[in-house]
Amino acid sequence: MVDVDYDPDPMLFPSQAWFVEYGTRVDEDEEYQEASEGWGVDFDGDFIFEMTDMPIDEMDIDAMPEYLQDELETYVTETSDRGYVGQAYIALEDGGCSECYLIESEDAVENGFYLSADTDTWKALLRQELGVIDGLMGGDFELDGDMQKVLQYSDAAVQLTEVASSIDAEFADEKF
Repeated sequence: MVDVDYDPDPMLFPSQAWFVEYGTRVDEDEEYQEASEGWGVDFDGDFIFEMTDMPIDEMDIDAMPEYLQDELETYVTETSDRGYVGQAYIALEDGGCSECYLIESEDAVENGFYLSADTDTWKALLRQELGVIDGLMGGDFELDGDMQKVLQYSDAAVQLTEVASSIDAEFADEKF
């Protein structure tokens, strides 16, 4: 796992600290372990989560903690078609999570699945206003990877969302 050398108070999403905490909680979650037994065995079960249309221009960057300013500069890229974009990697195999962290580029890691949505959709997921399977089936999320495999492990996908929503965090774009 990636280490963070700062104490996030409050925990902010998205941040490196949030993703490290998420990975730790996923790895320790017994319900996830049970529901995802066999996931990533004989296939690449790792994900990249992509957040598009991040409202960077609307945020008060100067009011942010220095670590968050540095992370935005390092991990968020401006694109011509999807606005500001950030990505995180999560390594999932057979009920465990060995890594979870922000990445600079999808080329930095190998993955079997790529899940993309805009900021508002990710926030709705974390607030439990939208279920991950409903979001996939309704087109709120774009998935590059084997949809049948994800549906086969839908209980695990739901538990990943439960774990994420259990993290006491503030949304950076709402705080700043």
